Amino acid sequence: MKKFLLFGAAVMLACAANAQTLEKQWQHDFTALGTNVRNIVAVGNEIAVANMGTGKVEFYDATGLTAKAYDVNTFAANNSVGDHGTDSVGNPTFKAYTIGRAIAIDAVGNIVVNLNFPNAPSSTNFVAIAPDGTMKHIACEVPSPGEAGRADFLGAAGDVLTNGYIATAIHQKNYVAVYNVFDMGNGPEQDKDYSYLVNADEGVSLTNEVKVFFADKTVAEDAETAPTMYFYHRGQSGVRVAENGAKDFVNMGEPFVQGKAGSTGADAFVVNGTTYIVMPMPVGGARKTGFAVYNVAAKEMVASCDGLLDADVYTNDFSASVNEDGTVNIAQLVQGKYLAMFKLTLPASAIEEVAADNAAVEYYNLQGVKVANPENGVFVKKQGAKATKVVL
Repeated sequence: MKKFLLFGAAVMLACAANAQTLEKQWQHDFTALGTNVRNIVAVGNEIAVANMGTGKVEFYDATGLTAKAYDVNTFAANNSVGDHGTDSVGNPTFKAYTIGRAIAIDAVGNIVVNLNFPNAPSSTNFVAIAPDGTMKHIACEVPSPGEAGRADFLGAAGDVLTNGYIATAIHQKNYVAVYNVFDMGNGPEQDKDYSYLVNADEGVSLTNEVKVFFADKTVAEDAETAPTMYFYHRGQSGVRVAENGAKDFVNMGEPFVQGKAGSTGADAFVVNGTTYIVMPMPVGGARKTGFAVYNVAAKEMVASCDGLLDADVYTNDFSASVNEDGTVNIAQLVQGKYLAMFKLTLPASAIEEVAADNAAVEYYNLQGVKVANPENGVFVKKQGAKATKVVL
């Protein structure tokens, strides 16, 4: 893979881990896009962005901007969805750009973007893009007694086309709107009974400085509440968590409190049942481009990077994607500065567990002979380096 050498020497010195490694894979200059992009998702080795300037979801890899893109604006206009007014004779007139700047990805690879940024409908109108490029409009109502507003960041879990959740912190409100959407034949449609508001603590204003995200994105078919949600607030509270369908976020305390030194953006991921959070790391008390990865349960830092630029930044977004071998791709966007991809390698024990879970399953009888279709007996099940005795 081609690697970009800009800032390369500094990264090797600044990015550190103990039994882990954090290595920059590539980096691209993003100054030309300015504020058109402020939210990203990692899709394997690629990074997807919702570009308000073009109205498309675009993809970047080690070579730069790829040919793959999804024209959300054209879809919205052709299907008369999103924010529009009427002309002098009553025909709908769409804005030049209906796409928002918020983007998320669910457990099965559907990409979700909002429409109509920065207007109020941007917290209620969404487009889901399936892995095959098919698009669907998802219209939601903010659960009572809330109200719609501007949405800068999104979180998604489950399968938003059949059974999943979309969550967003609505600009200048004191709650997160959680939407459950499912397929009713004409869907997806919103199941209001399973949608709810999650409140921030008193005194915490959920401005555009807040990102809501999920660690484990899976959702059971009979789930009545969203999985564990986190929000990161650069200005007032660091990371907070809502578990088991709780209607309130709880402050996670140190080391997840950063005060006003952090910049907007964070993400979580799960490897071998352990949740990790990647979040901005202030450098010298300023909003720099550094970040750190923490083990949530142990409250320990597992890797950190002092940053690729010594610059004061506002939006410093992150997105993580776990590979089949247990390594993690960490995408970073510094708004109006650069887009970069890192690879995190966790301790060997965690990697081996994930590799074993993904390895092919083989069966042997008690004499050590491999059995293609085991049944009616006791066998040894081998998966990777793990072997267990089972009765079938």
